[in-house]
Amino acid sequence: MSQHNIRIETEPKCLSHWQQPWARRHARVTLLINSNDQIIIVRVPSNPFWFLPGGGTQQSESIEDAAKREALEELGIEIKINRAIATYNVTLASNKTAQEIKIPPFIALHATHVGGTLKEEYAKNRKIVLIKKDECADLLRDFEIPRKYECMRPYLSVSKEIIRELLISPKQTFL
Repeated sequence: MSQHNIRIETEPKCLSHWQQPWARRHARVTLLINSNDQIIIVRVPSNPFWFLPGGGTQQSESIEDAAKREALEELGIEIKINRAIATYNVTLASNKTAQEIKIPPFIALHATHVGGTLKEEYAKNRKIVLIKKDECADLLRDFEIPRKYECMRPYLSVSKEIIRELLISPKQTFL
């Protein structure tokens, strides 16, 4: 499994946001889930903001157990973990001060949808969407992150890196 270091510049308020108790997890799982030869993303319908599904590990929970729990809770589906793709070590840096913080790593896993019915909504104002592999390049285009989603920039950045690896690495078959 490869290791990646990502430095993300963001607003100072987001550094405070990521220092809250809820953010102090051992790790976060990010899921690249194959479902009928498509991948699952979470999209905000009113703008281009999107990310791959996942969530934080709970106390004493393994990465695999966290991935399966998150897929069931957030997406309504059961998954089979195929393999770990990469670990993303993220440093957030204030775009106005010299402050930096390291947040828990994002562990990217490739999984397959094996049961359950995919929900339509991830959370209020966030839809679960299936994307064909040949449409994934559209996800990599740059766009202005809406201010209310600025603190979610790590999810978008890691998701884009995973999609880049999926599209650029012909040796790896994900779908």
